[in-house]
Amino acid sequence: MKIEKGIISNTQLTFLIIGLLQSASITVAFVSGITKSNTWISLLTSFIIISFMMLVYTSLNKRYPDKNLIEINTIVYGRYLGKIISILYIFFFWFLIPSNVRGISDIYSTYLFPQTDLTIFVVVIILTCMYTIKKGIEVIARIGSILTILIIIVTVIITVLILNDMHLSNFLPLFQINFKKFIQGTNIMVSIPFGELITFLMIFPYVNDKGKVKRFSFWGLIIGTIQFLIIILRNTAVLGNIGYIHVLPSYQVARLINIGEVITRMEILFGVMLLFNVFLKICIFYYATVLSIAQFFKLQSYNSLVIPLGIISIIFSITMYSSPAEESNFASTYSIYAIIFVILFPSISLIIAWIRNLST
Repeated sequence: MKIEKGIISNTQLTFLIIGLLQSASITVAFVSGITKSNTWISLLTSFIIISFMMLVYTSLNKRYPDKNLIEINTIVYGRYLGKIISILYIFFFWFLIPSNVRGISDIYSTYLFPQTDLTIFVVVIILTCMYTIKKGIEVIARIGSILTILIIIVTVIITVLILNDMHLSNFLPLFQINFKKFIQGTNIMVSIPFGELITFLMIFPYVNDKGKVKRFSFWGLIIGTIQFLIIILRNTAVLGNIGYIHVLPSYQVARLINIGEVITRMEILFGVMLLFNVFLKICIFYYATVLSIAQFFKLQSYNSLVIPLGIISIIFSITMYSSPAEESNFASTYSIYAIIFVILFPSISLIIAWIRNLST
């Protein structure tokens, strides 16, 4: 049963993937604190790993072109085991909603609007996402395309305006990174910004030209990674090894822009860009969650789930962390468990599907 009636284009799929990766600017803070000026090495390594996983995701879609992840789990693992794995994925998708809402709300209430209570940001963001989700995947894709282009433009503007403050010496010494820290940083990169692409197994069935899903998905991955790399290189060139002490290196870079005392306060532009980033990211996870639940219970529509899930997410977003420090520590722990959903389950699913194809 096809719950979602909307259809998106391959180009819109590309923009959604780029948009999801653009929100990784928050993740940079976690990784740069570990790998410092060599964060770009972890990024490139993560890109290689996730490229193989993108092949896995698109191969599953090719074998089951009209099936989303929940349906694929039932086909591959059987009725009972498939349902158990699907429940785990539903929780995985849902958990990303309050954690990202809390993350952006903490940033806004700490840096941009310190006099405003965190709860205000949480409620406003969730309510906006609720409205968007009710409009369906086509509206999400249209908004995603616009926001992604705007964010690329803002990234270019900030990078150009800060060129005079970049110093190549900040990259020295090259390749001097502790192997354990390199593995830890790469694991976070693979799990949080890149691994979240597993969510698109809930969206692939609604692309109009399924034969081009693989090509346009890789275009999104490549473009998103290039932008991510530019941001990391820019931040390192400007801030050097002191960049890791900042919760938001990109925010600090934007604050340093001062062109003749006229072009200043660019951190406000960064704040708007960050809000666009996380809004789109939350919408993608929100959509995947309600669609997964509707598919699991064989409902005819996911609209009845949008408001209850939003209320639960609001409550959890406000209460899940006692402090930003606890939130930061949890990110390292989460990245370990996320590997199960991002790499392990999809790889096993493809192997089982391949074996079954051989046997028939």
